[in-house]
Amino acid sequence: MSHRSLLGQITFPLIILFVTMTAGLFFIYCAITDTNSARVEQTLHKNLAQQIIHYSEDLQQGEISRTALKPAFHSLMLLGPSYEIYITDNQGKLLVYAAEPSKIKRNTINIKPLDNYIKGANYPIYADNPRSLDQQKLFSTAPIFKDHQQIGYVFVILGGDKYDSIVKNLAFDSDMYKILAALIIFFALAFALMVFIFARLVRPISRLDQDMTNFVKNDFTTVSTSTPHQYAANEIINLHDNFSSLESKIHKQLTQIKSTEQLRREMLSHISHDLKTPLASLKGYLETWLIQYPEAAGSDFIQVAQKNANQLQRLVEQIIELAQLDSNTVSLYQEPVAVAELAQDVLSKFQLQAQQKDITLSVEPKDPSLQAIADIAKLERVLTNLVDNALRHCQSGDSIKIHLQPKDNQLIISIADSGVGIPKEDVEHIFDAHFRAKNTVNGQQGNSGLGLAIVAKLLSLHHAQISVSSVLTQGTTFSFSLPTSASI
Repeated sequence: MSHRSLLGQITFPLIILFVTMTAGLFFIYCAITDTNSARVEQTLHKNLAQQIIHYSEDLQQGEISRTALKPAFHSLMLLGPSYEIYITDNQGKLLVYAAEPSKIKRNTINIKPLDNYIKGANYPIYADNPRSLDQQKLFSTAPIFKDHQQIGYVFVILGGDKYDSIVKNLAFDSDMYKILAALIIFFALAFALMVFIFARLVRPISRLDQDMTNFVKNDFTTVSTSTPHQYAANEIINLHDNFSSLESKIHKQLTQIKSTEQLRREMLSHISHDLKTPLASLKGYLETWLIQYPEAAGSDFIQVAQKNANQLQRLVEQIIELAQLDSNTVSLYQEPVAVAELAQDVLSKFQLQAQQKDITLSVEPKDPSLQAIADIAKLERVLTNLVDNALRHCQSGDSIKIHLQPKDNQLIISIADSGVGIPKEDVEHIFDAHFRAKNTVNGQQGNSGLGLAIVAKLLSLHHAQISVSSVLTQGTTFSFSLPTSASI
């Protein structure tokens, strides 16, 4: 049972609660029991000190004689081993006692509790124990008078050292331990019952959670079959029924979406293929006409038509390529590729266009030993699309650089330009199909918005991700990494 689970989050606080309650109730019971026992003990011996005075002629006459009283006190203490008898003056100073002097730790006690006792204060009342410097004990007391003037007190400790020693020796056999054991058993049974009840409540939720997890793991295609227990709460049954309905609807809608998406891809693929033949024929006739009649009237219009036919052909090819990538039928033929040489070949294709626009193209470093494991044709397509995209965002005097950096068995490939950059709000959409940034320097002609989408798909086949950073008026950098031959 995990402490992060619902049952765990209920059970662990319950353990703390029950342990605290058990300890608290036990200590409260002990305190109440001790208080009641003390009250009974002090009430039972309320007149003990007065009886001692009553049976002592010397004390009745107000005579305090150590010689006469010490043997009498000793005899009384033999009859009542739990008692310790003292005579004090009005200031609490000990005058007579039967104990050995070495056992007396204080010769003066506080008489305020004694006066409260005589005045009838509520029991239990505790006073200083002469045999300890810090202990308080139950007691009985009565004033001693001579010629109608109080001259001291008879002070009787109830439960002296012998009593404490016997209680300590018998403590293990005390009923307190039986009571503590009973409390522990009671709360253990109560706790087990509570955990059982909570487990019964949580189990249907856990099963529902597992059903939802399985539904997600199976790509929203498996309908759960578990049913809540017949004694489950109505809210849990309703939750399960609602999830089952939601599951069915999601499954149905997802099936419809997949079917529609498949139809869309097939339609695009069919239309693109159907366009290829008439486009090839159209381009052939236009090129033939321009070759045969280069100076004929209207040749400018034929050139415009040829240019648009070329753009349409590129668009058709990109649509076919994207459809193939979406269908997950494209295979990779990975091999070590000299990326610097491939990048230089890609830049060569754009060299004339870059010279016409006064844009500098370069590869750094030009090291043929820098190799990456990739499908060379698809990597060339990636670099071509990224350089083509960079050219559309550059103007005269800008530069485009392909930078290679080996790091941790990876080759980081960056295509950086010093062009106009990409608006911040457009960055997150640039890999969406048919999305075109609003700040292309050379206009939107010839740009279908599919190039970067194809780049993302091709890199995904290589299990690589592309990142982009851009600052307006300062340029844009696309980066991705591929494993080097050293990591194979």
